[in-house]
Amino acid sequence: MAATRIQSRSSSRPTRPIMVTIAACLVAVYAAVFIVWDIIAPFERSYAEGPVSVVLGFRVFGLSAQLMHALQLMVAGSLAYHLWKMQRFGWHLVVFSVGYMLVSYVIWAQVYNESESIVGFGLFYVVILLVLLALTFPYRRKFV
Repeated sequence: MAATRIQSRSSSRPTRPIMVTIAACLVAVYAAVFIVWDIIAPFERSYAEGPVSVVLGFRVFGLSAQLMHALQLMVAGSLAYHLWKMQRFGWHLVVFSVGYMLVSYVIWAQVYNESESIVGFGLFYVVILLVLLALTFPYRRKFV
């Protein structure tokens, strides 16, 4: 009887496709490399003497930036975890993150009008968004 109960639990949970596993791992690596690094050792920027982050397209500095980095780290960690567990919330976080990054980038590009940075960051974010969507979109209905 116990074997039947264990079998029914495991059969109700979908198996994680390799592409979703890759997406979860890439999000975790991104969080560890970019976000944690920016918390520990903020990148030098010509327009700031300390931590800087972008919130919905606008730059924030100092403690506010560090708090935003912590929030970004929590969202990225949650995204990786929920993708790994194939939970529906993971797919919702993918959609939210993609939408947020697009809106934030457009606002940032309009407000600061820095052509070199805008093109570089724009290409970087487009690649990130396309990879994340390409890896998860085909399996969106498998998230439970």
